Amino acid sequence: MRLSVISPTLNEAECVPHLVEELERSLGDIDYEILIVDDNSPDGTWSVAQDISLTHPRVRSIRRMQNPGLGAAVIHGFSDAEGDVLACMDADLQHDPSILGRMLEELEHGADIVVGSRYIDGGGTGEWDRLRRIQSWIANKTAQFLLGVRLKDPMSGYFLIWRKDFSEVREHLNGNGFKILLEILSNLHASKIKEVPYTFRPRTQGKSKLSGRVILQYVHQLWRLCSTSRHLSIRFVK
Repeated sequence: MRLSVISPTLNEAECVPHLVEELERSLGDIDYEILIVDDNSPDGTWSVAQDISLTHPRVRSIRRMQNPGLGAAVIHGFSDAEGDVLACMDADLQHDPSILGRMLEELEHGADIVVGSRYIDGGGTGEWDRLRRIQSWIANKTAQFLLGVRLKDPMSGYFLIWRKDFSEVREHLNGNGFKILLEILSNLHASKIKEVPYTFRPRTQGKSKLSGRVILQYVHQLWRLCSTSRHLSIRFVK
C-alpha cells in the first residue's frame, strides 16, 4: 500500500463522512487507506467510522480506550498503518485534502518530510481573526527559535512522512506532546523538508480544541524538547 491517511478525532462524528468523501475525490487512483483514530468520543465518532468501513474497505476505525490525547492518537495510528507513506491530517477538513497528491509527489522526489504550510507563498490562514493570527505567530516563532526548526509553519498538524523514518524514531516520541510534528522533527533530524502551500479552511463541523490547557501543553512540550535539543542550551533558555 502506498499511502495511509491518519486522522485523530474527538467528537467529530459529523466530520468523518465528509472527510472520507473528499479524500476519495482527491486521491483518485492512489492506493490508500484511511484510519480514523478516535479517543472514545461520547458522540460515537468511532462508531460512525466503523459503519462507513462496512461499505468503504479503505476505511478503518480505531477506538482508543486508554492514554487519550492528540499526539498519542497519531502515534497509535502511524503504528497500525500499512502504507509506505504516513499522512497526518485533521478530520474537520480545515486541512485541504486536494494537496495530498502534490505532497506525496514531493516525498517521492526526495523529501524526508512534507508539510502542508499556511505561511509560504500560496498559503493562508483563511478567516482567522487578529488574535488567532497573533497566537499562531508567537507559537511558530518560539518553535523556530528554541528548537531551530527550519519551517515557515512548524505548528502545522498536516504532514507526510515515510513509515520507515517514523519507525526509526517511534520509541523516542512522547505522546503527551500537543504537536506531534515537533516531536518527529526533534528526533528524526531530517535533512530535506518540503512545504506545500494551502489555505486553512473555515470550520464547518466540530469545535476547536484550542484551549488554555492545550496552550500549557504546548509550552511544556517546547520546554521538554528544548532541554534535549542541541540548538540552544537549557541554561540560556532559563
